[in-house]
Parts: sequence; C-alpha cells; structure tokens
Amino acid sequence: MIRLVRVFGALLGLGLLPHLSPAQVVQPLGTEPAHAPIRPATTAARPAALALPFFDDFSRQPEGQPSTQRWTTHGGGLVNNRFPRRPISRNVVTLDGLDEKGQPRGAVSRVGDADSLTSQPIDLSGLKATDNVFLSFFWQAGTLRGRPEASGSRPIALYVEFKTQSGLWQEVWQLPSPADTTNFRFKALPLNQAAYFHPNFQFRIRVSGYLYNARDAWSVDYVRLDRNRTATDSTFRDIATSKPLGSALKRFTAMPVAQFNLNASQELATRSATSINNLDAGPAPTPITWNGYLDVLPGNGTSRYLNGGISFDANRRQQPIIGNPALATVPLTPAAKHLRQRVVISTGETNPLTLGNDTISRLTDLTDYYAYDDGTAEASISLAPAATGPASFYALRFDLNRPDQIRAIRLYPVLGTAAGRFVTVNIWDDNGQGQPTDQPKASKGFTVPATLPAGQTYVEVAFDAPVPVSGKFYAGYGHAPTPQFVEFGLDLNNAPPAGYFQLNTQGTWGLATTATNYSPAGALMVRPLTTGVITATTPLAAAGQPRLYPNPTPDGRVRVSVPYARATVLDAVGRVVWEQPASRAGEPQLVLPLPAGLYFVRLTLTDGQTVTQRLAVGGR
Repeated sequence: MIRLVRVFGALLGLGLLPHLSPAQVVQPLGTEPAHAPIRPATTAARPAALALPFFDDFSRQPEGQPSTQRWTTHGGGLVNNRFPRRPISRNVVTLDGLDEKGQPRGAVSRVGDADSLTSQPIDLSGLKATDNVFLSFFWQAGTLRGRPEASGSRPIALYVEFKTQSGLWQEVWQLPSPADTTNFRFKALPLNQAAYFHPNFQFRIRVSGYLYNARDAWSVDYVRLDRNRTATDSTFRDIATSKPLGSALKRFTAMPVAQFNLNASQELATRSATSINNLDAGPAPTPITWNGYLDVLPGNGTSRYLNGGISFDANRRQQPIIGNPALATVPLTPAAKHLRQRVVISTGETNPLTLGNDTISRLTDLTDYYAYDDGTAEASISLAPAATGPASFYALRFDLNRPDQIRAIRLYPVLGTAAGRFVTVNIWDDNGQGQPTDQPKASKGFTVPATLPAGQTYVEVAFDAPVPVSGKFYAGYGHAPTPQFVEFGLDLNNAPPAGYFQLNTQGTWGLATTATNYSPAGALMVRPLTTGVITATTPLAAAGQPRLYPNPTPDGRVRVSVPYARATVLDAVGRVVWEQPASRAGEPQLVLPLPAGLYFVRLTLTDGQTVTQRLAVGGR
C-alpha cells in the first residue's frame, strides 16, 4: 500500500492528475490494444531504396502501424484520427510512451526515448546541397488529453535525425515541449551536408518523455521529402478532410436495431460535421464541391444526405462541412445493420498521393447494444483510490423507445491497472428525479481478466437472467475501496447528453464529469446489451392477447390465435434466427425449421403493435 500511495503522489506531483471530483480521476492511457499491423511490404512490392518524392499524410491506410511501404517497423507510432486536435489532414501518427504492443516502455517515473517514426531507405545518390532538398512535416505537441509535461533536466522533446553515409544518426532539430497544443505547426529542414546524399539515406522523428503512459504524446502529419524546395515551402496543391465525423445517431453512437426501428426519424442525427483544410498557396480560391452519403450495410442501399460547395480561400483551415443524416433513408428491417457515413470532396486534384484524404467516413452500429463511445479510448477513468469507505459507482443513463431486457454489460478495461480486480456491474431504474435508484435491480460481480483474446478490447459480463427495463435505466460499474487505480476506457471524441453521467460516493448520487483543463467531456465505455424481447405481462389466454399453440410444439408447427402482419423468431439471447417470408406473411400457422430450444416469437399485429411470446420447440 505504501508503494501505491507513493505512485499516486508521484503522479500528482508530476501534474498528471486533473482537477476533478476527489472521487474520480481521468488519466492518459497506461495501456492500449496492440496497434493493428499493416501487411508488410514484400521485397517485390518495395524497392531496395525509395526514390523522391517521399510523401505520406497517412490517409491511405486504416488505423494501426505506419505502412511498411514507407516506414520501418516497431517504432511504436500509431496512425489515427482520434488523438490530434485540429489535424491538417485525415490521419496522423501519434508518438508516445507506449510501444507497438500498447505496453508501457518504462516505470512510472522513468523518462527516456519513446516512440519513433523511421523512414525506409531513400536513394539520394547523385544529389547535392544545391538541389535544395528539404524534409518538412507538421507537428503538434499533446493530444485531446492535454499537452506533454514541460521539459526539464531530463528532456521531454521532439527530435529529427538524419542518417549519414557512415551509418550514424545526426540530430538536426530538437523541440522541447511547448505550451501551445492547439494547432499543428510546420517545420522544414534542409539536407545541406554531403554526408546525407547516399543510396541508403533515412530520417527519423522521435520523442522522449515519460515512458509509462501516453501523457507525453506528439503527433506528426504530412511528411514530405523532395528537391527544389525552400524553408518556407509549406503550401501544397491539396484540399484535405480533417476532423472525425460525428455519429449518424442523435443520442448514441450505437443502439439496438429493434429500438431504432420504433423511432427511426427521431433517432437519426440532424447534424454531423467534419472539416476541411486548404493547403494551397493561392492567391486565388479553389472552387470545390462535396457530397455526403449514408450507406446501409450490408446491401440495403445508399442515399445522399448532403450536397454543397464553396469557393475555398487559400490557406484557410478547419472549414466546417455540416450535413443532416436524418435526410437519408434507412430501411426498417429487423436484421442488424451498419450505417456508414461518407463525405467526399471534389477538388479537381490529380496527385494520387493526396487523393486519399478527399474522403472521410464513419460507421455506426445498429445491432444489439447501446453505446455513447465509438470503441476507442483516448484516456482512462477510475474511481479515486481510497483505503476505506463504501463502494463507489459510475452509471450512465439510457433512454428506451420501448421496454426491453438487458442480458449483459460490456466494459473496456485498461489492463495495466484493472487486471485481477473485482468489479460489480449493475443495472438501476430511475428514481424519478433523473438519478439511479439507491439499490440496483440487478448486479453481477466479476474479476477483470489478465488478458483478452486477440482483437478484443471489451470484457462482457452476463447477468444470471435478462433484466427487464423500461422508460429510462442506468448501467454502470463500481468496486470496493482500493488504494490502486482501477482504470477503464474513456472516449474523448464522443460524450453522452449532459446530466447522463452519474457518480455514487458515500451512498449518494451526483453528476460526474470527465472534462479537464485540456479535454472536453468524454464517454465512459460501458455498453449494455439487449435481448430485444418484451415479456408479456398478462396471461396468454387473456382477451385479445395473441396465443401460440401448441406450446411447447414438438415439430416447430404452431398456430397464431389472432390476425397479424408478420412474424420473427429470436433465440434466447435476442438474435434473429427466422423471419417469415413475405409470401407467407400473416398465415395462421408458422412452420419453424428450428432445433429444440427456447425461443421468442415477435408478432407485428395488424394495428402496428408488436407483441413477443415465448415458445418452446421440441417438447421443452
């Protein structure tokens, strides 16, 4: 316990804990999932040495490790579009204290060499200083979480190094941690020594800082090495997308398809925005147009919800593009689906190296769970360490379109501190005053595992039986006092509605916040999973209530006692396992080709109401 208290004190002394409620702590990520690898370039796919021009704005690849076509492996940098503020173009490389496996590079107080970004060999033979070869890039100190610590006796800094003909790395620029983290800044460095002009030239951008988390982070974008340039050559014939798109949903980042279908016109967002940057020198503005599309996947079509354009001034930054996804058409089919927003700008550019940043997209799930997060963590949150006292809890509010059942909760653990800790997940009703009730209606304890399967970031905790909910309910977690941080993921790019995040300490509920001096409010990564089932509250034989018979059915043949429009069958965990063909809609007998088991038959009645009844197949 003494060691843990000292660690807490060390973090506080380093300024790494924000000024929040004494019962909660928001921190930089201490571990994260391994960076998704990019398929290595083969010898045939990549020459022994690259040729000029060298360019990468990282928009031609998904999130993960930088492409091995242009960069060496194992530097630890993460290509992403979620950590930077006001990026120059879609996707940057973020360099921090976590390695390519998402693990800390050192102990809590250790400072040293962290991530690096190293080019593949580039053939510069035959060139000389008079060819005016420059390396340029845009950089930003810090992330949405905040700026790096100030540089002291052990520097927290960004470095650029060139590899000489003798194989030595020569430092050509160093930038100690600055105070400004708002905008990306431009830097151009000349190759002005004969030692750089050889067949296997390389450059690298690296950082130093604290090695136990992502606190001292830098981002790099738009890296360019070419001849016939100057130190002020910071403009490019390129117009690029920038900020991430918002959710296609108004309240959530994901929701159950059954809940969406009941109120689709109100659930779709009426505003989703991105931004674009004009990197051209001008002086004349560039006429451009844009379109926004909503794809319903898989295979349910595409509709356009946005069309516009402007005469875009040279050097203008963060021009918003705002669309209304609610204008799109989404089929109200019961099957799970994904909504993919795409914003595409048309600029007249022909350079294949920069065409990739003309499109930006985002997926929104309509399946079987609610979320306010997008599945990625940029920080962590924990209940404040304490030696004694009652258990504390976090809770998120969720508003339903109809009654449902919660079968499980998913949490995003930061395994560096959460692994092995005993945690309780809860469901609460609303107490009528916009808070959870004093006592949960369902609880389930579990121990956070030491590892998760490859590619899995959430741990799923199932309740012993589905928990009925209606109106509004709360889902969350808590644990007994512990002197150690127990961290879970916090998404800094999305947030629940104001007042929906609650904290219980000393047995009392109150509003919680994740906003800090550097970052906006975020979303606790807690996801309740639904069954999509409404259990009948009146006897099956009640007047007017649909009845299925025989029930149990030995062979899957069952009759429906009232007229209806359509039938769908779900399994015990809420997955659709059978849908009535349109040609047989409303037939009085259902013929269900299902194995023995317990199912739920969802009937859409002729007046539009939906009723779900239990059905046992195979004599159970």
